[in-house]
Amino acid sequence: MSRDRPERTQLIEAVAAEGRRMSSRTLLFHSAVTDRLGLNPSDHKCAEFVFNEPAGMTAGRLAELTGLSTGAITGVVDRLERVGFVKRSHDPNDRRRVVIVPTPERAPDLGRYFAPMRGAVADVTSKYSDAELRVIVDFMRTMGNAVDVLSAKLRATPLSEAELTLLHSERPPLERSHPAQPVAQKRAQQSSPARVKARPQDTRSKR
Repeated sequence: MSRDRPERTQLIEAVAAEGRRMSSRTLLFHSAVTDRLGLNPSDHKCAEFVFNEPAGMTAGRLAELTGLSTGAITGVVDRLERVGFVKRSHDPNDRRRVVIVPTPERAPDLGRYFAPMRGAVADVTSKYSDAELRVIVDFMRTMGNAVDVLSAKLRATPLSEAELTLLHSERPPLERSHPAQPVAQKRAQQSSPARVKARPQDTRSKR
């Protein structure tokens, strides 16, 4: 049987299209969660990495996992420490080594918004057989590994002249909500009546 039949081609295109849609939906969901927590998406993902390692990790390891520079990671950890999600601590086995550890008190804040998602996953997966779920898991793992390879290759490849020109060209700045000001609060402020400063009247006589 040919593997290039039109039906298979359509299915592959559908898989790619649904993957893009899922990626966008996931980003929007995480953005909604970070708005609630008063974080930005990058800080939130870094917090997740730290909470997945209760014993803690170094800033270098966090930079390796996220692809961020060590300088950027320093800023991320500063912000997360300021709002109480992580803290810096000396490694008990090597006092010269500083590790970033999660604060257990904030764990419920990270987890409570994902409880409904876990319920949704349980509902959806209940419709598939064990054999089908094994295929889904294999596909997701294989695609995840492929994405990791592509990400590493992209980061290791120097920017071209055209990319550098575009990167340094004048572009309008992207609108971003402040980490401490969730989008919902920002919109509420924007919808309030505008305050117009009255202009002083010109008292000079008209000629």
